[in-house]
Amino acid sequence: MNDSPAGLHTDFSMPGRRWGVACLWARRWAFYGPWMTGCKGELHASIAIIGRSDEHQLPGVSFLNPNAFETVVVQYLHDRYGHENWEGDMAHVPRYHGPVDWKPHKHLPVPSASFKIYNRGEDVSDLVLPDQLFVFPITDKYFVEVCFIQDLYSRDDKGNVAFDTNPLQELQDNIFNSITLEVGPETKARVDAIKKEVGNMQLSKEFAPLKWPINIYPPGPSEAPEMQKSLKAGC
Repeated sequence: MNDSPAGLHTDFSMPGRRWGVACLWARRWAFYGPWMTGCKGELHASIAIIGRSDEHQLPGVSFLNPNAFETVVVQYLHDRYGHENWEGDMAHVPRYHGPVDWKPHKHLPVPSASFKIYNRGEDVSDLVLPDQLFVFPITDKYFVEVCFIQDLYSRDDKGNVAFDTNPLQELQDNIFNSITLEVGPETKARVDAIKKEVGNMQLSKEFAPLKWPINIYPPGPSEAPEMQKSLKAGC
């Protein structure tokens, strides 16, 4: 894997090699039922830094700007999830659906939001096992992605969860609620300057699911000017 800025590595699972990722922390917890009943479910949690790769930097665009950050998140979700589709006659059907349950947050000194991205079957009603994401910028060029995935194994004949998931959800909530961010003097100055310019540092209150699958732009230098054009008004 190729090194990107700040020790990030190019994520080849996404098209265009536009993003670099550095995983800072990852854990998995298993939840067991009574003796001899086995594992009922698992919680996966991870924290990663995300940034643009060297050849796809966006000069003059600050992720700390809430308007710009929203657009950056959309582009990231397009690249990570939006290009995945079913095959053959179902090629128009995406494999993912989201963001769902979009919620902006105010407990950090920078813009932030949480939402879900569902795995989708060939039927629109078949939405399972969502990635639950929390994102926020930490510099002009990088943002943090916190990801929770709940794997629920114990189900009845109708496919409904057949165990108490409260302990699993409580652990996830405790991890989320423990997340804080203290910015240094330089970053604080940037945030204050942006806040003075845009007034409100909050992200949109509502965010409709994106239309997937999408046509992915071919990799190359032409992609950056197009994205910069869409960001211009908010930066």
